Amino acid sequence: MLTSRRDYILRIIDEVGVLLRRVLQQRASGRPSEGLQSVVAACERLFQLEAPQLFQFTPDQHVAMLAEGEAPDIARDKILLYAALNEEAGRCYRDLGNSALSQQSFLNALRLTLRAGQTCPGLGQPAFAPDPATLLQMLDKASLDADTTALIAAAGLTAHAPPKSSP
Repeated sequence: MLTSRRDYILRIIDEVGVLLRRVLQQRASGRPSEGLQSVVAACERLFQLEAPQLFQFTPDQHVAMLAEGEAPDIARDKILLYAALNEEAGRCYRDLGNSALSQQSFLNALRLTLRAGQTCPGLGQPAFAPDPATLLQMLDKASLDADTTALIAAAGLTAHAPPKSSP
């Protein structure tokens, strides 16, 4: 039965990954509002909750919900997938000109990414995992709270580090 649960969770992760790719396509084709709708659908699938129920919780509560009862590698992947969805929501909000929601989404993505690294340290990152240094740059020198600053320091980063070079 444990194997069937793991298979089920991995299937959900795959389905949410497909939705994440849809968000990327929608945003790239100039449809950020549709992208946000896909982000919500992906979050609902990941958490297996409807949006009104899901969004009553804090990001830290979301981390606990995603990790509860999961093997560390599965918990990490679920949290990183949620971080990637937050990053894409931030990009969609930025494209729509909503800087406040964009910044909050990028901040959530950063915190989630760093928390995922603490959940299962030492493993390589999946391709969909956001890059913390890039997220720091996207935050555009927004003031970081003490908890986020501590997560950044624990990860060996500095606030507002330049992003890793990308091809």
